[in-house]
Amino acid sequence: MARISNIIKLIIFLTLAKLLVFLPIYFISGSNFFYLITTKWDSILFETIAEYGYIKPCLFAFPPIYPLLIKLMYNIFNSYCISAFLVTNIFGYLFPIIVYKTFNYKTSLLLELFPVYIIYSTLPYSDVIYLTAVSLTFYFLKKEKILPASIAMGFAIATFYSIAWTLPSFIIKLKKSFLKFIIIPLLSGFSIFVWYYLSTGDPFYYFKLEKIIWGVKLVTPLCQINWLLNGWFTTQNWTILSLSLSPIDWLVRNLGFEIFFIILTINIIRLRDDNKWLYFTYSILAISPLLFIIGTPAISIPRILLSAFPSFYSLKIEGIWLILYIIISIILTPLFVLWQIYAFFS
Repeated sequence: MARISNIIKLIIFLTLAKLLVFLPIYFISGSNFFYLITTKWDSILFETIAEYGYIKPCLFAFPPIYPLLIKLMYNIFNSYCISAFLVTNIFGYLFPIIVYKTFNYKTSLLLELFPVYIIYSTLPYSDVIYLTAVSLTFYFLKKEKILPASIAMGFAIATFYSIAWTLPSFIIKLKKSFLKFIIIPLLSGFSIFVWYYLSTGDPFYYFKLEKIIWGVKLVTPLCQINWLLNGWFTTQNWTILSLSLSPIDWLVRNLGFEIFFIILTINIIRLRDDNKWLYFTYSILAISPLLFIIGTPAISIPRILLSAFPSFYSLKIEGIWLILYIIISIILTPLFVLWQIYAFFS
């Protein structure tokens, strides 16, 4: 009964938090708010793929799993906006429940009330799909079920290619059994290359798109800082309503999130948990590549950092600190929503 009660509480708290996404846009745009929040930036691109397929080369930067799920949901609701919204929100509720069962109630609560999670578990983005799959991977590994864990991780890679960087971390938990675990993720990766070859004639087409269209390039952290201050993206005339954004705003935003996640990840070492080195290594591998890139992924760092969600396991706050965390979340979530809708937050 306690487990059911906690799950209900998680659902209620997340639902209330999602109001912070809807209300500011509703007050500004009125009855048009739902269309506005479901068709901005990547959302409309996923919905375009679901409706028309990969009709433009740039669309091949987006994996097909989420558009396929949108298409399946469309057969019921006859609206791509509603279908995309529902797919995201279904997984958005599943993820904290699995995190609760894998870690604990407090970890799940703090994670689901994190402003970036609130936003991207509500707006039609695909992140919660791979996050749910990775959380299932940890859940099954905790239960010593290697095959289901392998399947879950293979699905995560098919949904978010970059999560493959974290695969070496599972050696710590599995040791010799890692060879069994890695089979399906490798098959998933191979299938991705085959899909690109059959669709475009080039198995490495994704990497070409990332470089040519999205400006992705590996650099040093100092070069990333310089790019954020002087690059083509941040020097555009971005505004949140009447508030102008300067390049320094993007840099400070990134550094704030990076420092937060790095501190939490380091604190994992202090935990008394048999799997702490798995969580620590996984989170480090999820975070590290983000410090060495430029291009649109460098702008999306707050959202991509969610892949290091086990770091929230080390966030042990009670009393006034928990209240302060909730207050900060209540303040930042509407701000980040407006940033996302009017100036692309992540």
